[in-house]
Amino acid sequence: MVLQQKKWLFNRLYLILGLAFYSCSYNKLELPVPINNDTTLSNGPIKYSVNLLSGTFSPSSLTIAIGDTVEWTNSSGFHNVNGTIATFPSNPEGFGNNVSNSWSFSYVFNTAGNYNYQCDVHVSSGMTGTLTVQ
Repeated sequence: MVLQQKKWLFNRLYLILGLAFYSCSYNKLELPVPINNDTTLSNGPIKYSVNLLSGTFSPSSLTIAIGDTVEWTNSSGFHNVNGTIATFPSNPEGFGNNVSNSWSFSYVFNTAGNYNYQCDVHVSSGMTGTLTVQ
């Protein structure tokens, strides 16, 4: 009988300590943040990141909202982002930077539509990207 009471007491104590630890480690005021360019939890403009890696834009395709920012980052090699109207007349607005090594370029998209862009140096090897602004 005493062994059963000790076992019951141990199980209850274990349960209480587990609940106390869980409630202390859970911050109810912390809001979830978008991860991997996911906007489902956002209420305002988001800054998206596109990396230039081994002759590709990563990610090469994004869907964003009006007012969101895209930042392209080139950490090595000579590249650029060319989404100009001269190169892509169907783009709702033009954007781009010059060919260079190690740079970051940001652009805020304020017009809805489909956008194409490329790296002028590597377009022949398929270094292109697309954006959909909703």
